[in-house]
Amino acid sequence: MHDDIKLSYLGLTDNEVRVLKSIFTLAPQLSENFSLTSPADLDDVDVFLVDADDDQAIARWKLIKQKNHLAMSLMLSSHGESAEGDVTLQRPIRVQKLIAALDDIIKEQTQTNYTDLIYEPEVRVLIVDDSYPVRKFMEHKLVELVKEPLQMSFAASGEEAIVKVNSKNYDIIFLDVMMEGVDGYKVCRAIKASRKAYIVMLTSKKSPFDKVRGTMSGCDAYVTKPPSDESLVKEVKKCIQNRDRNQALGLTQ
Repeated sequence: MHDDIKLSYLGLTDNEVRVLKSIFTLAPQLSENFSLTSPADLDDVDVFLVDADDDQAIARWKLIKQKNHLAMSLMLSSHGESAEGDVTLQRPIRVQKLIAALDDIIKEQTQTNYTDLIYEPEVRVLIVDDSYPVRKFMEHKLVELVKEPLQMSFAASGEEAIVKVNSKNYDIIFLDVMMEGVDGYKVCRAIKASRKAYIVMLTSKKSPFDKVRGTMSGCDAYVTKPPSDESLVKEVKKCIQNRDRNQALGLTQ
């Protein structure tokens, strides 16, 4: 039994929203797998229906995608394919085509769950911090909180982290920002240039400017110290979903 796939929408007309809601009565398998979420509550939404002809809706989708790289989109357009989405549906909405597109997402979700039985279950973790107490704290916290088997490595500097990443693939990297020598932003850019690792900036720097710098460097998440238990579990879960999805699509590190 998998969790419901959270579905929401951006920029749709009132009539299109009514069509969206009505298909859950026409196709019971959708209501069994999806939960429809209000556009006012977009945290952790998995799939969006987006008005590709509305600049504001597209701009909002781009911001969401920056924060949640795993989110998918179905674009509704009167002008053909949209470069901003995973799938484009022609306007006006055809109920059967929308049902078919959502059915495809259910199949992909099922395939991703099945990969848990196929691929190596260990989550490969790299903790990068120049503070030994922080490295040990993270080690103990992850072992305590994460139910998946972990394979943990450590680096005390940005330079050491780059060397380790060049010799081994990691699923998730917890990366400090302020380190002597190569800082976390440069390390993140260097890793993202050649790897698909899920990178979490773990830092005491909390200003909006610092978060923007982290996003621009390519990190997948920005968590401030001390991290909450919920934030650590959430990021490891996202990392596993990202890894399994890449494997299901035949993508490698």
